Amino acid sequence: MRRILGLSLILMSCSAAQSDERTVDQALLEVIGSELTVQYAVVSNLEDAVCRTHIKDGECFSSRITFSTKDHAIPESTTLYFSHIAPVRGFTSSSNVNIEHVNGDLHRVSFNHSIPPNTEFTATLSSPFWHAVRSDAMPNYYITFGNLEPVIVSSTARITEPGTQLLVNQHANQWGTQSQYLRSSEDSMPLMDSAYWYDAQSLTAPHDLAEKSLRVIPQVAAREDSGKTGAINGVTFTPETATLLAPARAQLSSFGLPETENGVPVKVAILPDDAKRAHYTLAISNTDIEINAASALGANYALLTLMQLFDKETKHLPITTISDAPRFAFRGMHVDVARHFLGKQAIETLITQMFTYKLNKLHLHLSDDEGWRVEIDALPELTEVGAFRCHDVNETRCLMPQLGSGPHRSAVGNGYLSEQDYIDIVQMAHDRGIEVIPSFDMPGHARAAIVAMNARHHRLSSHKNKAAATQYLLTDPNDKTQYESVQFYNDNTMNPCLDSTYAFVETVMASIKRLHERAGVPLTTFHIGADETSGAWSQSPMCLAQNKDPNTLLPEFVTEVQRIASKLNLRIGGWSDGMEKAVDALDAKRAYANVWDVLAAGGSENISHFSSAGIPVVLSFPDVLYFDFPYASHPFEPGYYWGSKATSVEKVFSLMPEHLSLHSNEWVDRMGNHYTPKADADTATLMGIQGQLWTEVTINQAAMEYMMFPRLLALAERAWHQSNWQVNADSLSAKKELLNAREQDWAGFQSALFTTHFQALIKQNINVRVPPPAAKINDNLMYMQPVEGFVMEYSHDGSNWSPYVKPLTVKGNVFVRTRVAGTVKTSRHVYL
Repeated sequence: MRRILGLSLILMSCSAAQSDERTVDQALLEVIGSELTVQYAVVSNLEDAVCRTHIKDGECFSSRITFSTKDHAIPESTTLYFSHIAPVRGFTSSSNVNIEHVNGDLHRVSFNHSIPPNTEFTATLSSPFWHAVRSDAMPNYYITFGNLEPVIVSSTARITEPGTQLLVNQHANQWGTQSQYLRSSEDSMPLMDSAYWYDAQSLTAPHDLAEKSLRVIPQVAAREDSGKTGAINGVTFTPETATLLAPARAQLSSFGLPETENGVPVKVAILPDDAKRAHYTLAISNTDIEINAASALGANYALLTLMQLFDKETKHLPITTISDAPRFAFRGMHVDVARHFLGKQAIETLITQMFTYKLNKLHLHLSDDEGWRVEIDALPELTEVGAFRCHDVNETRCLMPQLGSGPHRSAVGNGYLSEQDYIDIVQMAHDRGIEVIPSFDMPGHARAAIVAMNARHHRLSSHKNKAAATQYLLTDPNDKTQYESVQFYNDNTMNPCLDSTYAFVETVMASIKRLHERAGVPLTTFHIGADETSGAWSQSPMCLAQNKDPNTLLPEFVTEVQRIASKLNLRIGGWSDGMEKAVDALDAKRAYANVWDVLAAGGSENISHFSSAGIPVVLSFPDVLYFDFPYASHPFEPGYYWGSKATSVEKVFSLMPEHLSLHSNEWVDRMGNHYTPKADADTATLMGIQGQLWTEVTINQAAMEYMMFPRLLALAERAWHQSNWQVNADSLSAKKELLNAREQDWAGFQSALFTTHFQALIKQNINVRVPPPAAKINDNLMYMQPVEGFVMEYSHDGSNWSPYVKPLTVKGNVFVRTRVAGTVKTSRHVYL
């Protein structure tokens, strides 16, 4: 009898599947995608029995996806794909579904039977690490059925958040409990909500703000004020000077300084000196303005300083003399356009602001696992295939989706720079004193290139052109090594035992060099990444045949790539974890390292390691210089947070590259706990500092601007200027006066930031991050801390807003926000 019943069920299942195959069409799949409701919630990041049933060791968390159907069933044989940045290692479900990790963050849900209309079912996931902020949830789940076009589940599409203008995950539930926003039992980071900031600001003593908006960002090296000001109606330039100062003149209107025919004349004298290219002096009198500089760049820097000194309300300039020069030769900003392609306009916007604040190195990260972002004429598949993520299980047209990109080639984050786009960017940057450092990660983080070259191999093999097909292959098809990268890929690392790998590297290097030649700007530096290779190649037949030791392959790769670069007269840069393995083979004149070890975990020791070998270093510490990390420890502040969960503007401002050990007096490790400092680093080969923006969850230009601004201004301050409290940090610390000295300087910086630079950035349509208000409710009275340059506002319905003047009685909850004075730009709306 059981056999008969079992056979009946099998036949019924087959019949239902056949019925589904016949009745499901594109229109129905679209309807199902629009109706299906998905909600994602973290159950607990703390130790719990749920995730421990599947993950025995290490941190783990459990999360729950709730699916709700409406008028239509989900047909059997439907498949749902979703991104989950921590791989699902196990699951339980209230329905008969199967969940599997595909690659990277991509997962697949297989429906083993039809889900009826008006049905709710759940899947509880067990994953390593934690999900402690809303941006950890990935959008754009999508469904497929047979050969139909995939359909995004509408309830998982991002929506625009008021105030921030960020695209946020509407399907992500509230992170309201400690088990959701704490990462583990060791997590001591406070919840930095409005009440936290109210209490913190109440404890902060006010400082003298005499400098106010006349303080320059970055601060100048030396300034002699007369104590007098002069009224002006604008500035004027000779035709020659106007041409020379064209880049800076384009910024005049943003700071309110008029250019008029009868304005105060700006006179420029250039005494060329390559060693002092960025130096300048600026003398302002009642009758004229004199700029003396060692180059056109220095003269433009002087004008950028001048426009900040103009008081647009009183139309006065201070009568003063300024002498200025940079602290570091390398003042950099890194932006990842590989994970999400941000577009040419976003890069050009960044170049303009880097120039405005006197940064001079744009580290442009153009390839990674999730995308290849610049056209290489000799290798068209790199952009035809590698620049797009879409649903293509064979990956001959595109990469499979990652980072919640969804199934369509037209999705946000897809695309690339044409050769002409790249040439335009290089020229624009050069005209503003900025060197573009192209970055192509290798041998790890190379999946986009690997898939593209596999597609090339497939195309040429179909034309029986075997020699050409294998010319640029990056992996050995017979390599059965099983590995998992830091981002959970099992196929993202070039094979260093293949001649074709080095043929590929040389072709890319030479192609980029030619683009620079076409731009009239010689390429000098090529960044190779060299990080996070994650145990590949151990079973590679090609490596075994050459008797290669897997432990020496990475340094051998770096050494060979350095040889190729030297042949092309280029120097290489790389991330410290890969470069340190090859440090003995590096040419100190043709290589440098970005040190990205967490300072709280001993990052200063790595600096000393390179310095002892004579290798130049650039500080890139995640705990203070990664701008893809949250501004504050709060689940609604977006960003990754493996190195820091609170990287405020003030923290960036406080960085002391020559006195790193002193930071342990104030800074904490990534879990918010105090740490024991290492000895100060040997900074003999320190070239400078670089901010980093990685874009796993920074998906478009608005998000890039939110994460960079205003932190980029604090980066510029530290890269250009060394304050007295930094010069004398050791003695001030010994006398317990360092904090007060720094806070005095910070008060002036913040005043200028909020009263002058926010308005200038907003005038240029920069999506600057406005800090939420410091506010709290106590005994039915709402209190808000006033801040210079901002208007504090409240609302009872989230739509109609009133300015906060004094404590007011509230019944129940209320919305609050910060608005930049004189603008409509606001912070995220906070619900008290």
